[in-house]
Amino acid sequence: MLRTPDFWTKRNLISFSLLPLSYVYFLGFFLVKFFAKPQKISKPVICVGNLIAGGAGKTPTVIALGKILKEMGVDLAFLSRGYMNDGSKFLMLNNHDNNKAEQVGDEPLLLINIAPTFIAKDRFFGAKQIEAMKRFEAIVLDDGMQCNSLVRDFTILVVDGKIGFGNNFMIPAGPMREPLAIGLKKADLVVLVGEAGEDLKQKLYGKKIIRAKILPKNLEDFTDKKLVAFCGLAYPQKFFDLLDNQGLEVIERHSFADHFPYQISDLENLFRLAEEKDATLVTTRKDWVKFPQIFQEKISHLDVELIFEDSDLLKSELKKILKNA
Repeated sequence: MLRTPDFWTKRNLISFSLLPLSYVYFLGFFLVKFFAKPQKISKPVICVGNLIAGGAGKTPTVIALGKILKEMGVDLAFLSRGYMNDGSKFLMLNNHDNNKAEQVGDEPLLLINIAPTFIAKDRFFGAKQIEAMKRFEAIVLDDGMQCNSLVRDFTILVVDGKIGFGNNFMIPAGPMREPLAIGLKKADLVVLVGEAGEDLKQKLYGKKIIRAKILPKNLEDFTDKKLVAFCGLAYPQKFFDLLDNQGLEVIERHSFADHFPYQISDLENLFRLAEEKDATLVTTRKDWVKFPQIFQEKISHLDVELIFEDSDLLKSELKKILKNA
């Protein structure tokens, strides 16, 4: 597992030295896109994605979108890619499937709490299976901006105001999964999470934008406690900053690679460390959902939710898509 490199946030000698590999990555991206023939299904496909490798706030946005669709009376299904390393082509998750994190990833284990969640490496194949299920009126495609097999009816780009697009270089010299101009052209709507600087605002100029913020939900569980915080995120400092900004007493911080596959020994060591310091362990729900039940009972997680500043605008856009479908 790899950690997000520091040079992805700024341009320096390392990032420039990796640019030749970024050109190779871009060539592969271009060839795949050039030869791709995306296919359409009869049900509306609403895509939520980002242009960088993690850390934009996509998962909270997908969850918030799912809640809004349910409020609108829409029977939706989530479709995620997962890993499917057991050879499966299509899988429906159940609420008790927290032991399948290595197969499906951590995000789907969060989505299942909102709506039925399906996993398929081939998104078009997965969408066709859901299309055949009469009950579902719409499909929310999780992390689908780089999907080339399926036509999207509405695409939401998620951008973190603080991280933006990093150093604007493509992988591996930077965090970009595709060129900014191409990605922005695909986006029907931008969800901008948190405050943004003028440089980022200029890059997003001309796009329809909805501002959003991420708020903690269970702060009272951690008030007046010494905390040992840990997480496996692309940008762990975002989690640590959130704790600090709420005035919580964090005495130690431990970061792991993004999507880190925690072993029993990792969790035992963290638990032992917290006991020695007479502190409480706290992590993100995205990490916590992957733990065995015995550790879910011992380790606390900070619950957060994304709030749209103009949910009426989002509902209006969604109604247009659903009506046209």
